[in-house]
Amino acid sequence: MLPLPPGSVSNGEFLPAAPSARDRDVYAATLRVSDDAARRAGIDRRQFLQSAGGVAAALVVFNLAACSSGPGGARVRLPGGSYRVPAPSDVAACEQALADPSGFVFDVHTHHVIPSDPWVQNAPETVQLVLGMLPPDCMAADPLECVNRASYLHDVFLASDTTVALLSDVPNSGPGDAPIPFSDAVGTQNQVRELGGGGATRLLLHNVIAPNFGDLDARLDDMTVQALTGHLAGFKVYTAWGPNGQGYSLEDPSIGLPVIQRAHDDGARVFTAHKGLPLMRFDVAHNGPEDIVAVSRQFRDMNFVIFHGAWDPNHQEGPYDPNATLGIDTLLRSLDAHRVPPDDNVWVDLGTVWRQLLSDPDQAAHALGKLLTRVGQHRVLWGTDAVWYGSPQPQLMAFRAFQISAEYQERFGYPALSDELKANILGLNAARLFKLDPNATRCALAADPLTNAQAQAAHLRAEGALPSAWRPHGPTTRRELLRWLRSPTTHWTPL
Repeated sequence: MLPLPPGSVSNGEFLPAAPSARDRDVYAATLRVSDDAARRAGIDRRQFLQSAGGVAAALVVFNLAACSSGPGGARVRLPGGSYRVPAPSDVAACEQALADPSGFVFDVHTHHVIPSDPWVQNAPETVQLVLGMLPPDCMAADPLECVNRASYLHDVFLASDTTVALLSDVPNSGPGDAPIPFSDAVGTQNQVRELGGGGATRLLLHNVIAPNFGDLDARLDDMTVQALTGHLAGFKVYTAWGPNGQGYSLEDPSIGLPVIQRAHDDGARVFTAHKGLPLMRFDVAHNGPEDIVAVSRQFRDMNFVIFHGAWDPNHQEGPYDPNATLGIDTLLRSLDAHRVPPDDNVWVDLGTVWRQLLSDPDQAAHALGKLLTRVGQHRVLWGTDAVWYGSPQPQLMAFRAFQISAEYQERFGYPALSDELKANILGLNAARLFKLDPNATRCALAADPLTNAQAQAAHLRAEGALPSAWRPHGPTTRRELLRWLRSPTTHWTPL
């Protein structure tokens, strides 16, 4: 199994497109490059694919696949984006170039499920979506255990360089059909704190609200109750989700505006909406970014985060087209229409966007370039949609290696992806949004047990002493996770 399969990969919220001929060719080419690199490195292919060299092999092939035929059949690079990586066979160099455990990584878009909760009976369509994106090697008696709380803790905090994460949920009408109700999310937050020795904040929480289901006043009162718990980092909505397939607008004075006003009155200063990435049974009329951009002008002391940046898999990302009806261009047009300057109170995250586009460097360059140029270099947030895609580590590695070409910088005004800019995207921007001191946070977490286990696990995987954790599975219960942490191979010191 490749660490970065090419083409469309579902995050559990939508059905991916079938592999194209190009995807199949890229997959086969990656295996060939991996075979050769593994032979040169003196290890078998399975072990190689579990290393940073395996990620580098995929990125090398993505570079090659982004080439087109020039005059006389010569191969020429498309001018958009590319990956700068060492030779895949030099596994040690790949580990050094693609991993940076000393950095500050704040993933604002993560998920898991609680397999024993009522949603399993009450929301069969959601269950099928989750089951449809599980890995083929998920061997748990209950497959939902492969994306449960323990797997989440393992994949996000032990199998990646992630420092801080924000836990979210998928569309639902309330606790009865939510894969992770807010009370269970608090339970995950408490467990992370316990495993970390009770130190600094490592996990923040969203609360998903559905004001168009049931009694609106009751929903508003629930918002106040949750805000008073002290666990809430912000509210999130799916405006395209609703009873009988009917969504709503955040500008609607009977639904949307009262929700934002209540969030404001309760002290919430971060309000998030899913925009773009049309899910099953979505009301596409209410899935565009126009309403959230518009209300950002009315609530200037709040910050509005657009999950997925309005990206749509049905639209090919290219240079900005003000007439586009789908995709990131609709967000840019809305920002222009409402005169929202760059680096204002509208933010975007890269959840699923980066994962879906990373095997197409040209599209990836346009998507990142447009967001950074128009939304602002301090307003683009790192998000991965983990744990649906497994550990976010391969996504992190790919992003660290990605470059926007000098030609695209000159032609379209896109910024160079400097180390400083990447550090902002990967964590510093989110730290500003949620008012975390990244230096103080890292210092507080440096000596906690979870950080030590994370570093030891990365070291052992690099040496081949532990199998790859870059899949959406792992320990499936809290007991198994604790046993893994305390096992002799992890050099774990029990709490």
